[in-house]
This record gives sequence, C-alpha cells and structure tokens, in this order.
Amino acid sequence: MMRRLTLCLVAVLPLAAAGCGGDAGSVATGSSIVVKDCAGKDVTFSGPPAKVVTLDGYAAQTMARLGLSGKIVGTGYPAPFTVDTSPYKEDLAKVPVLAERVPVTEVVAAQRPDLVLTAFSAFGGPPGSPKDADLATMNAKGLAACMPGGNTASGLAPTYDYIRKLGTVFGVQDRADQLIAELRARQDAVSTGGAKPRVMIVQDNPVAGQPIKTSGNGTIAHAMLTLAGGENLFPDVSAMHADVSPEQVVKRDPQVIWVITDYTFAKAKGQELVDQVKRNPLLAETTAVKQGRVISTSQYLVSFPSPLNLDGLEQLAAGLREGGA
Repeated sequence: MMRRLTLCLVAVLPLAAAGCGGDAGSVATGSSIVVKDCAGKDVTFSGPPAKVVTLDGYAAQTMARLGLSGKIVGTGYPAPFTVDTSPYKEDLAKVPVLAERVPVTEVVAAQRPDLVLTAFSAFGGPPGSPKDADLATMNAKGLAACMPGGNTASGLAPTYDYIRKLGTVFGVQDRADQLIAELRARQDAVSTGGAKPRVMIVQDNPVAGQPIKTSGNGTIAHAMLTLAGGENLFPDVSAMHADVSPEQVVKRDPQVIWVITDYTFAKAKGQELVDQVKRNPLLAETTAVKQGRVISTSQYLVSFPSPLNLDGLEQLAAGLREGGA
C-alpha cells in the first residue's frame, strides 16, 4: 500500500520546464501545472481546481492551513477536526460533511469535483470509496499524500511535500512555503537531548493469546517518535498496524509505552484505553508500567500527513520528557 515518495513537483510552462530542485512553478495564463502522483505519474491541471472533495479530515486540514477551505465542497471522515485547537477549526466547521467515514464513490461523484484529495497513501482503500478508475470516470483529478516505503525516521517529509504539492496546484506556493517554514521551526524546537528510551507503540489494549498492534518504521508515528527522541521497540516491522507477540514485548522490555488512541478497531477510546493498558497484566512486568511511564496521543495527530502532526510531535516530546500520561 505504501509507495515511493516523489519529491519532484514541476510546473510546465509553454516553452520551458522546471526540474527537481528548481522553482515549483506558478499558475500563468496559457500554462499548465504538472505534479507527480504517488506512482510517479504526471497529473496535469490547466488551472487551480474550483471544486474539491477531501475524502478525510487530514487532507481538509492541509487545505484550510493554505487558506483554501472555501474550495472544499464536501469532506469525509471529519474526526480529525475534533482535536484541532487552532483558529482554522472555525473554517473547517463550515465545510459540508459528506460522511462520517470515507465517502463512497456515488457520494463523491454527486459533488462534481474537479479534484479529490486524500491524506491516505492511495485511493480505494476503504470499501466503496473511489479508486483511480472511478475518478477518471467522474472526470476528476486525484492526489494522495505519498508515504515512502521503509524507514521515515528522517522527518515529516510526507507532510511537507503534500503541502508543497497543493501549494503548486492552487498557485499559493508562497503560502505553502510559509506554512512549511512555520511547521519546520516547531519541529526544530523539539528538544531530543539525553538518552533515547525504548518505546512500545500500542494501538489497542492487548488480549492474551492475540498479537499486539503496533506502528512500524514506515509510518508517520515512527518518524515522530524518532524526532521526539525515542527509539521504536519494533524498528524491524514496517506496517502501519503491525502484529507483534506479547512475549517479544516483554523480552525487549519497553521503557515507555506510547498509546495511540482513537483507532476505530480499538476496544476503548481516549483515556479509558490508556487506563486499560496500564492495568493490563500482559504488560505489568515491563519497565514502562512499573515506572508509570505510559503516555498517549490521539491517532488524529500522528497517523497521516497533516499540519496537525506538529501538535502530535510536541505532545509526544513532552510526554517522553515528563514520563507520564
């Protein structure tokens, strides 16, 4: 599901083309804008899209931070809005909600969008949601946030590149550059001095005889953990929802347990899940539980590319410093 992140955004003008490392380009009369999708294929626009459907609140967040929420004719999965404490929350509250989950193809098509956005790594993941072929049928372009395969410990490149890509498509490159600079400054301000604790990422309360869900090295959560000064207890797995054995968790002995809350498959939400993890006998002998070092963050901040990632990074770094939930 994860595909190689393409970092080259190109604006093609009538007689010239800008390559990687050059100007991302701007909209001009008689010009077209070309960006790469997650498969490395060109997506061409004759001008800024006027009607946009965001399949999820993560993509809508990015649009709002670029001053583009007025172009969104509908969004799916608005749950990430619930953790937004920024002034942009008011803009997002005005966006029509098409579905509480990712909307199905028919609902998206009814909006007659020019562009469909998702912060997931591909289209067509959730059942019934539009695939690439469906977008072509409704004559709409599609752009997903590209997650790289392998280790993302180098930083939040998927987030920054998605912002830059949308800035190019909508002709607001200056605003995109400003937003990226603001987010990078917050990233750089996170202190990572001192020893790096071994951190077990937990997505649900473990059950005896069943594997434990954790986040592997190909995820935004893993990148944040590295930036915040921790070491993933399972750097040798890559899946977003990887299965690991309770025996291996005890053997590797986490010094901190980081509970990512609010996944739909979890048996409990929020603080209730954190409390369950603290009391779970399967984790009782770990250093993390013995020392009371169980921290938490909502998945809406740390699972998919979004400006909210910096809120999650700051929360995680503070939790690792302070050591408690």
